[in-house]
Amino acid sequence: MLANANINLRVKKGRKNLKRNLFIFSLLIVPMLHFLVFWVYINARTISLAFYNWNVFENVYEFVGLDNFKEQFRMFKERPETMKMFLNAFRAIPINVACLGMAVIVGYAFSKHIYGERVFRVIFYLPSMISIVILTLCYRYMFAYSPGMLQGPAAEVLRFLGVNYNGWETALDEPAVISRLWWLVSIFCVWASAGINIILVSSAMSRIPEEVKESAKLDGVGFWRELFQIHIPLIMPTISVFLVNSMMAVSAFYIQPMLILGETGPRSAYSTVGWYMFNMTGRAQNGDMPLISTVGFIMTVAVSILVIVVKKVTDKITPDVDF
Repeated sequence: MLANANINLRVKKGRKNLKRNLFIFSLLIVPMLHFLVFWVYINARTISLAFYNWNVFENVYEFVGLDNFKEQFRMFKERPETMKMFLNAFRAIPINVACLGMAVIVGYAFSKHIYGERVFRVIFYLPSMISIVILTLCYRYMFAYSPGMLQGPAAEVLRFLGVNYNGWETALDEPAVISRLWWLVSIFCVWASAGINIILVSSAMSRIPEEVKESAKLDGVGFWRELFQIHIPLIMPTISVFLVNSMMAVSAFYIQPMLILGETGPRSAYSTVGWYMFNMTGRAQNGDMPLISTVGFIMTVAVSILVIVVKKVTDKITPDVDF
């Protein structure tokens, strides 16, 4: 009788485990299928296309090995605009570093509980609450200038200050104008991303124990010394994650220049890899896909190397702290 009771207990336990496993499987099957189809398969297919070319006569892709990469590197030499879009994409790195610098300084000021701290938090965070499309278009129209028509407020201020500013569409191929417009894009990126970055940095600083801050005060540590020798080293894990994400942002840097500068000016001056792939993918034919995949593959390799290097460097200089 005891043996039968044990058998029944095992059967009930087995059924319970089976039901639990089926429940867990039913929860995981959809996201796993989504991952396998829309991430693994799509990325594997995209990478494989870099090694194929489209045969227009037989309507099939043919394996060509590294020919697409040789062609792309040849274009780097013969067509400077091709290399320019890669260099423009890497503008995201100094922009993000500037964002980090601003976030560290402002976040440190907030940690000191300056007067009006809550109001400033709202002001800095406000751009992050608005859609990036709406924000960039509003920023663009601020600098709009058309003689005889309503001017953008920023354009009016520049004209009032005596700056020879005639809008986006004037002499866009001149180096001085190209530099000026990239500065406007950079300023926008720093301003638009300031809110969320400041909150992340200030949150990391708020976890620093008060005992450490009080000890620094007793030792007579000044404002800037406390920032660079205490706060920044103790939030290096957060800074490390931010720097790694900054390297990864290179491939996705296209929305800001695309929406702010639009279709104006020479493509080689303002185009980025992300912008190029966005435009090409929308109207690409079968024969265009290998070239797009090759460009994306080269950028992925370059960004991956950057991410690995930055991660290793930041891991070495990051103190072993956890607050």
